[in-house]
Amino acid sequence: MRPSRLLAVAGKSLGQLANDRRTVAFVLVIPLVLIVIFGYGFGGQPTHVPTAVANSDVGPEGARILAELPGGVLDLRSVASASSAYSAVHAGTDAAAIVIGANFSQELGTASATITLYVDGSSPTVVGAVVSALQSAIEKAFGGGGGRVPVVVAPDYVYGSASQSFIDTLAPGVMALVATFATTVLSILVLVRERSQGLLERIFATPLRAGEFVAGHALSLALVAMGQSVILIVASLVIFHATFVGNLVLAFGVLTLCAVGNVGLGMLISAVAQSEFQAVQLIPFLIFPQLFFSGAVFPLDSIPASVRPVSEVLPLTYAADALRSVLLRGWGLGSIGWDVVILLVYAALTLLGATVLVRRQG
Repeated sequence: MRPSRLLAVAGKSLGQLANDRRTVAFVLVIPLVLIVIFGYGFGGQPTHVPTAVANSDVGPEGARILAELPGGVLDLRSVASASSAYSAVHAGTDAAAIVIGANFSQELGTASATITLYVDGSSPTVVGAVVSALQSAIEKAFGGGGGRVPVVVAPDYVYGSASQSFIDTLAPGVMALVATFATTVLSILVLVRERSQGLLERIFATPLRAGEFVAGHALSLALVAMGQSVILIVASLVIFHATFVGNLVLAFGVLTLCAVGNVGLGMLISAVAQSEFQAVQLIPFLIFPQLFFSGAVFPLDSIPASVRPVSEVLPLTYAADALRSVLLRGWGLGSIGWDVVILLVYAALTLLGATVLVRRQG
């Protein structure tokens, strides 16, 4: 091996990269983007968890505990009764509800008292944060003497249970991720390859219309995502014994809608890329924000409030929320209506945009 030849090849390669402005920008920007995403994505424990409070205590001790709750962890709002607190968690308005009975202070004077904590077990991380915050407040209020704390926290799971496995809560988000990444990446590469090989011009020399071309790709890649989702569901049920309480047909419908919208997004992105190499450069900008900021893997409540607006514009946020609500909470179409509307609008806009751009390229 001659060093001169090695250096010549290296110089030629660097020269080609330097002439591609998008590649230079990718090399310089992607490290900064990734470190920011990882830093915010692993933001720590959940914060600002919406929590209902029904304090009926006629004495002062209930308010004493609530005053010790750590700021920033729970966003408290008062409700009229225990039934209202339960309904708030059941409807998804709040992630948890603290219920303190009318005789709480009196019971503390004789033995121990109980606080009922209604929780949504579809997110164990959030449940853990709420229980920890409440236990900490109780310790501060009554633990100064070093003796036994006379308060018992009784979690009541509105959805899920204390024995719910990790795979139960992770599987819906993973399915949404598969539907997003598989269809988006494949549609980017398929269209770029067809254009670079001159196939796009030949395709549009036939009677095939741009809308038919886009719809055909959407159908094929949606079926790919569905097949992968079937594998995930079967593996979750058979291998890991996951417990799903919702309608699997509705879950598949959500996945299909998500996949169709992502095909349109991939085609839109491929219109910007001039080669497969440039298309691949764009993929990390699609994958990592959705992986960390959508709530598919990490709870939205654990993301710093300053970047939560990013979550609100990610379609995967709504797909993951809909799947988790269907599979873990047993909700029907009416309860996930807003998520479905967002996904429908997303699919319509991306497919329409892809059709317009593909027609121009043809």
